[in-house]
Amino acid sequence: MNIEVGYLPKKYYSLNPGGFFPFALEGHAPYVFCLDGFYLPDCNENFLPIWMRNIDAFPLYFCAQINSYWKKDFEHSCEKFNINYSYLNSDPDFTVSVTEIQNEYQFRSIIPFYLTLCNEIDLVLWSTNKDVFSVKQKKWYGNWEGKVLETLVVRLKTGTSIFWIGYDCTSISVISNNSYFSTYEKIIESFPEFVYPRICEYE
Repeated sequence: MNIEVGYLPKKYYSLNPGGFFPFALEGHAPYVFCLDGFYLPDCNENFLPIWMRNIDAFPLYFCAQINSYWKKDFEHSCEKFNINYSYLNSDPDFTVSVTEIQNEYQFRSIIPFYLTLCNEIDLVLWSTNKDVFSVKQKKWYGNWEGKVLETLVVRLKTGTSIFWIGYDCTSISVISNNSYFSTYEKIIESFPEFVYPRICEYE
């Protein structure tokens, strides 16, 4: 499996919503990088589960924007695989959900549903070890400059990494304060052995 990996320059993103990330960040994030050059649904199905195992990531906390027509399917999948879930808002059209993924079996069982959401250009991300998600009123920048909107907030806690699946499943961005992502060598060592990474320098 071939992928590209590169650290993102600080100018690429902001802690405020409306920039590169469609959510607000709180806390210190010294390591921010992106994986590109693949279409996630076509990748080796062991890539993400083994990667999470290698970095001792469980439990995982998935946060996703669930369109109203996916809500029943989402709840059915959680109940089928004994996955705890909760909702952070009560919008009738788009509900922000958080699920606790306790082990690799649950991860493998629910990830196809989340990849379906990504293909619908819905927001999907997860944190390692700790639930770091909330919804707050935040001032936006960029295209929605000046608007105050109900916004997903990610509060980066010590020893936590955030993984955001990019739109259309063609990238994964990682925001971390864990030292095992502090260098290219350490990032590459964390991948499964069947991954062949190429370093990409963002300007």
